[in-house]
Amino acid sequence: MNYAQVKKLSLQEPKTLLQRMVKLQEEVGELAQEVLIDQKASGSQHKSEGPDGIKGECVDIILVALSIYFSQGGNEVDFEKHAEQKCLKWEKHQLKQVDM
Repeated sequence: MNYAQVKKLSLQEPKTLLQRMVKLQEEVGELAQEVLIDQKASGSQHKSEGPDGIKGECVDIILVALSIYFSQGGNEVDFEKHAEQKCLKWEKHQLKQVDM
């Protein structure tokens, strides 16, 4: 992923923090819809998968979340550091579950 491009676009984006947060929720809703379609959930059988599907909606969520991150002064180095810390925490949590 080209973080520099995402950061540039994020900083050029006129949406406020609140508007970006609402956009993120919208994208999460679109992902939920794709999952319901994929799982053939009740009420979703008549709907068809969107052009981007689950993977595309995940990318949309990541991009909007990064837009929020960069709009709040985050940078690529700090993002990588935070992501690594979060992954280590996630891994530690999984190891605890295995030990139970």
